[in-house]
Amino acid sequence: MTDDRADALSFLPLNPLEFRILLALRDDCLHGYAIVKDVEARSAGSEKIFPANLYRRIRNLLGAGLLVEGDPPADSEPDDQRQRKYFRLTPLGLEVARAEAYRLQDLLAEARDKELLAGEPPEAR
Repeated sequence: MTDDRADALSFLPLNPLEFRILLALRDDCLHGYAIVKDVEARSAGSEKIFPANLYRRIRNLLGAGLLVEGDPPADSEPDDQRQRKYFRLTPLGLEVARAEAYRLQDLLAEARDKELLAGEPPEAR
């Protein structure tokens, strides 16, 4: 096991919102509102994020070295007067997101083995 992988494992399990933030930032450098919109879109609107909770989690991720502030993307509006902060994953943040995804995959495999995923999900009944 590499040192990066061992370091990543020390962060697990992640808070679900922190994992969703890392997922949102996997491909892009985003500001807070764009992160919220990404999470809500991926959850089909079932996940609602309050700004105080979002920024508390972002502060945690910044402090842990999983995120850094980044430059606005080249295609952002240059005359936007808002002082938006953009965030991006660090290499460690990407490794932690991968480690959490594998952890959840293993947990899901256990649920399948126990036949917990047979039938419709509870909210569909």
